[in-house]
Amino acid sequence: MTIWTMVMWVLLPVLVTVSVAVAPWVTDRREVFGVTVPPSAFADERILGLRRNYAASVGCLGGMFVLASLGVWRGFGLTAALWVVSLASVLITVIGFVRLQRCRREVLAIKAERGWRADAGSRCIAVIDGSLPKPLSPWWDLVYVAIIAATVAVGYLGYDGMPQRVPMHTDMAGVVDGWADKSPLVIWFAPAYELVLAIVMTIAHIAILNAKRPIDPRRPMDSAWGYAVMMRAWSVYTLIVGVVVTLGIGMAVQLGVLGLVPLGAVGLIGMLVAVLALVGCLVVALFYGQNGSRLVERDGSAAGEMDGSDADDDAMSYDDDRYWCWGVLYVNRDDPAVWVPKRFGVGWTVNLARPSVWVGIVALIVLSVAGITLPLM
Repeated sequence: MTIWTMVMWVLLPVLVTVSVAVAPWVTDRREVFGVTVPPSAFADERILGLRRNYAASVGCLGGMFVLASLGVWRGFGLTAALWVVSLASVLITVIGFVRLQRCRREVLAIKAERGWRADAGSRCIAVIDGSLPKPLSPWWDLVYVAIIAATVAVGYLGYDGMPQRVPMHTDMAGVVDGWADKSPLVIWFAPAYELVLAIVMTIAHIAILNAKRPIDPRRPMDSAWGYAVMMRAWSVYTLIVGVVVTLGIGMAVQLGVLGLVPLGAVGLIGMLVAVLALVGCLVVALFYGQNGSRLVERDGSAAGEMDGSDADDDAMSYDDDRYWCWGVLYVNRDDPAVWVPKRFGVGWTVNLARPSVWVGIVALIVLSVAGITLPLM
C-alpha cells in the first residue's frame, strides 16, 4: 500500500509538469503566451524558441522536484515525501506562471517590433449550421442522481454490519486519524460529498455549453467546426470524469465507513481517479488543442476553407490584449459573456467584470470547503 500510495502521489507532479509544459503547444495559433498574434507568428523562429525554452525549463524543474520527492521518501519517510510532492505540484504551477509572464513580455516586444495590428476591416461572423457536432445535453447530468441514490441504498443495506466506531478521516499517508460513533447520519456523509462533486461537475458542463464561441472572420466555418468538435469532446470528458470521480470516491467512502474497504485505500482510489482525470485531460488537449485548432490544422475542415494558402496568416482579425491581465485573467465590462476560452493552454475561464462570476466564486468556495470539512465532522 505504501509503495502504491507514493507512486500515485509522484504521478501528480509529473502530470502537472507535463500539463504546464505543453500549454504553449496546444494554444490557439492566434494567441501566443496570452498575446494576440497573426497565425503565422505561431511558427516564427523567435517565438518558437520561446515556446521550446518554456517547455524545457518547466520540464527540467518538474523533473528535479520529482527526484527530490523520491529522495525525501527514502530518507524521511512517506508522510514527509507526500508533503514535498504536494508542494512541488504548487511550485510547478507557480513557476509556469512566472515563465509565462517573461515569455509574454518578449512576445509583446516582438509584436510591437513587427507592427502586428488587427485589421480594422475584419468583422465577426455568426455561423449557424445544424450539421456542426453538438455537445452532450445537460440532461445527461441526471446520472448523478442515480449515483447518489445508489450510494444511499448501499449505506442503508450495510448499516447493520457497520462497526460501532467508524473511521472517518485519514492523513496523507492513509493512516486513520478521525473516528465517529455508529449512526444513521454517518451513511449520509458520502452522498453529501457526491452531491458537492455533482454540483461542481454540472456547473462545469453548463459552462462549456454556454461559453463564448470564438469565430475567425477569415475562416468562419473552419473555426466554428473545430470549436464545435472540441466542445463536444470536452462535454463528454466532463461527464465521464464527473461520473468516475463521484461514483469512485463517493462509493469508496461509503464502503469505507461500512467497514467493507480499508479507509486508507479510499485515498489511494481518490489519487488514482485524479491521475486518470489528468491523463484524460492531457489526451484531449493534445489531440484537439484550444478551440479545436490542432484538429483543424491536422484534419482540414468540413467547409473546405483551408486550401493550403497562408495568405491570411500574416493578418490579425482581432486584438483584445488590453482585456487580459497577465494573459490569463479576462476583465471586459463590455462583453456580456461569462465564460470565455482561455488564451494560454486549453479550457475556459471567466469574465471577472461580470457580477455573477463573483457570486459563483463565493459559492464554489463554500462548496469546496463543505467537501473538505464534511469528512472531518
